Amino acid sequence: MKKSTVFAIIFCTVVLAAIVFFGVFFTVDKIDVRFENDVTSADKQAVLAVIDVDAQTNIFSVNEKKIKQKVEEAFPDNSIEVVKVVRSFPDKVTVVVRERTQLYKIRIKYEAEFVAADKDFRRNTAYTAEQIDSEKLIEVNGFEVADSFAVDGCYKLKSFAYALLDAGFSEDSLTTFVNKIDFEEDRFVATLFDGASFAIDYNDVTASTASCVQRYYATPYGERAGKAF
Repeated sequence: MKKSTVFAIIFCTVVLAAIVFFGVFFTVDKIDVRFENDVTSADKQAVLAVIDVDAQTNIFSVNEKKIKQKVEEAFPDNSIEVVKVVRSFPDKVTVVVRERTQLYKIRIKYEAEFVAADKDFRRNTAYTAEQIDSEKLIEVNGFEVADSFAVDGCYKLKSFAYALLDAGFSEDSLTTFVNKIDFEEDRFVATLFDGASFAIDYNDVTASTASCVQRYYATPYGERAGKAF
């Protein structure tokens, strides 16, 4: 028998053995949900109920995209998002989810109402003036929204939030760090709870925010309050 034939037989045998091995020993036996932050709009059982992963599915065949889609469809208010799906060999899958944190309080044009929005403007909830006063949000002044968030002000607020996250803040900490934001002609001013303020240039929100944060933390703690950056 030729060496090439022997090699082909051995190779096919190894591949077949691997398929059988992984199929039998790497089937999903445990499915768990882990919350990345404090979640009020869902519990573990509610998320598990919509994941729909067969307990005998091969761990390599778990479809992360399908899981994300099912969870988003189950929570049409966009309150819950799947951060990642973690495979722990040999038989456990953990779905890591988080509740989208609403950050901004923005007035709705032509109405005596406000909307609370997250950093991506995907989770949006309308409130009356009385209702929204009890929510911990960053007050936005100087522009309003109507029937769309595809406006320049929202893009700038998104860039501002992401720049703060890149600087090391958590989403949950943003509403305790920034008190309000006032839009002006060529900049917006973010006033912090200690009275300090960041003047953010419209031309480059990300770089301007990073610069303000750097200068803020380079300033001695006792000299930050009330200082303009």
